[in-house]
This record gives sequence, C-alpha cells and structure tokens, in this order.
Amino acid sequence: MFKNLVRVGLLSAVVLATFTSCEEEQQFTNEKLDAKRVEVQVLNDNLAKVRDYVPLYAVIAHRGSTFWAPEETEASWRWAREMGADYLESDVQCTKDGIVLANHDENLKRTTNIENVFSENVPASRVDFYMSLGFTRADAEAQYGRDMAAFRPFYTLSYYYAELLMLDAGSWFNESSLEQSRPTFKATENGRFENGHIVYSNGLYISAIQDQIAYAEGKRLVRDANGRRLLTYKVKDEYQGMTLQQIYDAIKAKGEYNAKYMDFIEYDFANAYEADPEDTGNRPGIYVEFKESWLNPGNMEQRVYDALAECGWNIITNDPGEQPFYRNGKVNVGNTRGRVILQTFSFDALRRANDIFKGRIPMCYLLWISEPAYATDIAYDTPTGYAAFIKWAQDNGAHIIGPAISGAPNNYPEMNAPWQAYMIRRAGMINHPYSFDSWAQMCKYMGYYNYGWETEFDDLLRLEIPATPYCTSSYPNSVPVYMDGFFTNRTEMSLRYMIENGFRGNAQLPNPFLAGQKYDNSQANVIVPDAVATLERLGY
Repeated sequence: MFKNLVRVGLLSAVVLATFTSCEEEQQFTNEKLDAKRVEVQVLNDNLAKVRDYVPLYAVIAHRGSTFWAPEETEASWRWAREMGADYLESDVQCTKDGIVLANHDENLKRTTNIENVFSENVPASRVDFYMSLGFTRADAEAQYGRDMAAFRPFYTLSYYYAELLMLDAGSWFNESSLEQSRPTFKATENGRFENGHIVYSNGLYISAIQDQIAYAEGKRLVRDANGRRLLTYKVKDEYQGMTLQQIYDAIKAKGEYNAKYMDFIEYDFANAYEADPEDTGNRPGIYVEFKESWLNPGNMEQRVYDALAECGWNIITNDPGEQPFYRNGKVNVGNTRGRVILQTFSFDALRRANDIFKGRIPMCYLLWISEPAYATDIAYDTPTGYAAFIKWAQDNGAHIIGPAISGAPNNYPEMNAPWQAYMIRRAGMINHPYSFDSWAQMCKYMGYYNYGWETEFDDLLRLEIPATPYCTSSYPNSVPVYMDGFFTNRTEMSLRYMIENGFRGNAQLPNPFLAGQKYDNSQANVIVPDAVATLERLGY
C-alpha cells in the first residue's frame, strides 16, 4: 500500500469537478462543526450486510511485513500468519501471460535483482523459452519482435511469470534493512535458461495470488532438493497446435488485452504447495489492492474474480456460510465470508471492481491527499470533500474507507483526524487507516495520547472497553477510538496493543454499527509469539 502519484486525467478531472466546487467549500469554515452538519450518505442495508462480514479491530499485515522480512514473499506472509494477523495484505499486478501477482511495485527494480538478470531488454532467453514450448525459431523470433515493440523495462506486464521466477526477491531486503537482514532471505543461485528450459532461482519469489492464498491456508511452496520451487507450465489446451502468430491474433481478437499480453500459458498451481510443517492453525484472510487501471489488462478485475473462484475463495461462487472469526485462540477469518477484502485508491478500478463484484465482497476505498490533487486524490480536505468521496465510494460498492495517517516513519498526510473518523462512522462504514509502524500511532488513533481526551465527537467515537484478564493499561476504559481495524507493518506490536488494551480476547466489546449489541472476539489469539523466534522457527 503506497500511493502512486498519477497526474489528473480527463475522467478524474471531471469526477473531481462534480464532487465539490470552490464556491461550496467557501460556505464552511469550521471542520469540527461542519463534520456534524454536512450531509453524509449512509450505507444501505445490502452494503451494511457485507460490511459485517469483516471482523472488527482487524489486524491487517501490510504486505505481510515491510519491517521483518521481504515484503509480499513467502517469508513475510508465513510470518504474519504465524504471528496471528487477521489478513495478509497485498497489491495485484499482471504478468505478460496474465498471471495475477500479489506484488506491490509494477516496476521490479526496487524489490528484485531484475537489472542484473535481464538488464533493460527483453530477456535474451525469450526466443529459447518460446522454442522450449514447441514453437519454431522463425515463429519465436517473430514474436520476440512483437514483444520488443510493446516492452517496458522492469515492468511486470513485460515478463512471463516463469521468467519472473528466475529473480531473487529477497536479497534487496538485506541491503536496505541491515538490522533485520538474514542470510536465508537471499537466493544462493539466480535463475537461468539451461538445457532447453527455465531454471528458477532458489530463494524468495515474486508471488502469485495463488501463493498468497496458499500461505493463508497453512501451506508453503513445494521445493526441490536445491531449494527451487516446483511449478510446471504448458501451453493452454485452447492454443495447442497454433503458432505464436495465431495465438497473438486470437488473444488480440478477444479484445481484453493489447499487444503487451500473451495469455497462453497454464501453470500447475494445484500441485505447487504442501502442508507447512510449521503451521499452527491460524487461517487469515487476504486483502488485495487494485492499482490504476492503465497498469493492467482491461479484464484485470475479472481475472482476480476468476483466480479467487479457482482457489475456492470467491464467496460469490463458494459461500462458506456463517463461521466465527476466531476459534480456540486461532484466527479463522480465512474460512468466513470476510475471507477476501478488495481495496483501491483508483476511481476507475473501484468502478470496474463494482461492475464485477457488485458490492458482494467487502471493498475498501483508500484516501490520499496532495497539493495539487492527483488523479485518485481527495480534492478538498474538508467535510464536504470528505462526504463526496464517501458517497462516491458507496455508490461504487465500497463498505470500508481507508484513510492515510500521519506520523513517523512514513509521515503521510493526516486523513483520519477525529472529524474525519466521525464522518466515516456517521456513514456506517468501517474505518481501516494505513499504515501503522509505532506504538505511538496505535495510542494516537486507538485510545490514549491522541487528539485530546475529550472531543466534540465522543457521541459516536468514544467506546467503553471492558477490561479483560489480559489488559495491562492503567488508563480508564472509556476511550475515543478512531478506527475499526488497521494496516500494520508490525503485526507483533499491533496485536500486543490490541490485547493489552482490551480490543482482543474480549466477549463484551461494543459494536459501533449495531446499537446495543456486543462484539465478541474472546476466542481470538491472546498470546503474541516472539517475532524473531517465529522467523527462525519458519527456517529463516
């Protein structure tokens, strides 16, 4: 989760202009008063029903962890699962062959050694790769020419997934996070093309969404004796016997892609995983972010829908029924209707996701502000501007608002001040701020040294938190709470805060959305494993 700054396009400019105007903004001068009197659209009954699929006070492991392990890899997500996070968070990209990646950066220079392995050109082994699939040299070379014409160096959309598995997705972390570095994060062998086939690296990999789901299910990658993952691939049945030119023409005729994509390879994900011997039974959900639409093919949202369905994780096609969020001290979110949450900053991606999912899977609309406003930014950081984005979110199938928070180390703009949290609560929407890295941030937005012990918004935001045997705080248990769950890079810290302050392991929590009803997470995990010992237990 990091805001990509994209200049305002024509569509976004029109949308922003319809939200608010300068004249409207000049009518209001007091945010604290206006947050109460500006009209806010409230979730309808259908959206509220889906909202309640999501556990309250959820701990969302941002990219698994950006602090303890290389983000969005097997190491970070296995660690977050074993620590007891409720969700494993990721971003989605698309490869040249249409595989949905659970990976943040569309440009892979930061988190892999792609520059060293492939330089700035189409991989030199690309022609041999095509020939290894049974195509002639002339056919392969002609397709290589088409690949060059559409090539963007280091961008996921220009590489086949098998090629990306040649990269080392862990060694960069050791260089950028010296105190958390571990020799086991670094591959000892890069991938290569050898003896007529691709040889993968033997370290941490760029993940597919299927990988992320497998880790949430208590699995790990199947690897050979040399530590390389086992994932076979072949030409899809529908393209068997065709030339690359014919495949290219057939894919183009479908109208779902442009010249960048060649979706003709099938990977055997069904046999790519095994039971993790270090699994202790937590079953988190996943929380995936759609990026700006221009980064991915026109049917990206449908691809995610289909990938979830194939894995049995799409509740529209495979409803798990009523299930508890926690069982016997273990996370069970991954077995519930709240197992998947979708998120985006993008106007267009939100609209497109709603066209496919139709508000039937929990969706979060993320907020950011900059000066001047960019394509996906809130135009006016005022009650009317906030109300306009809340309405836009609901009208396009969102149940959750995800505002940026201030504070070190990210120092994001403040989008979750008390008046803003109040407007989200008035709308009946869940508030999932991002991203938490410190105990001070936890206290600021969830209880104690915050914006003032009493605020104008206590009528909705102050909660009575009954004590539990696990509480360690000496503060009063009546506290203003500015969130309902949160993205964190420090799952161990966030879980400890929640437990020690009564927000976890409690049968008598107030439900802010259902007046007079209690929220029971007494079966949640109340013991937080040691972060370093957990990494070592997992083999890192």
